[in-house]
Amino acid sequence: MSTEVAQAKLPGQVAAVPAGQLGRKLVGTTVSSRDEINGYVFWGLAALFIGVPEVLAALSKTLKADIPWPTISNLVGKDLERHHHWVALIVVGLIVVVMVHTLIHPDEKKKAGRALRKPADQAIHWSWGRWYIFVVALAGAVAGLIASAAGGNKNELGYSIYITLTVFGVVVPSALAYWWHRVLDIPTLFATIAFLRARAAWVALLVAALLVVLMFHLALYPWPNYHFG
Repeated sequence: MSTEVAQAKLPGQVAAVPAGQLGRKLVGTTVSSRDEINGYVFWGLAALFIGVPEVLAALSKTLKADIPWPTISNLVGKDLERHHHWVALIVVGLIVVVMVHTLIHPDEKKKAGRALRKPADQAIHWSWGRWYIFVVALAGAVAGLIASAAGGNKNELGYSIYITLTVFGVVVPSALAYWWHRVLDIPTLFATIAFLRARAAWVALLVAALLVVLMFHLALYPWPNYHFG
């Protein structure tokens, strides 16, 4: 993939899409630079919310105990997978399905990385992304406050937050795009990585590596904290 982002004029805005076949495969039709920025903001905040507690928990058990909600790896690996081993299969299988679907869905039926049932030029592009980012964050906070006020334990607090963020942050935008052809100007994670790869290749490589590590950590918890030999 080229290390430059192709630029083209659209009415009233600058369009951006990573050059090269893989860039077009991950992003689809051309979107505005505003979409690209929204992707960095949305997924950057998600990475901080998930990654910072993971790092703090790995560094210190005291810090881990002080975090009011569980890390996603602790919730999935220690709670769900410990009681239901088949959850690990779902975690890996779901990641593989998403990746394969991302790569095989036709480029002309994809916008901002989101799969469509009709050609992308027939989709309605909603420029509400920055408001929606605020709504997603607010929904996660409200869900956590409600669970805490109801006397939920740490894991229940975690479930309420992570499920809310997943539904509003991933499921709703994807359903709007696929079933109703309304595309929010927030690219998918893979599309955002494609943009990042075109801007700073080493950063995108680091992000991809961390995602793979997180996948193994979730599926094979508590990997890599095994005593070998």
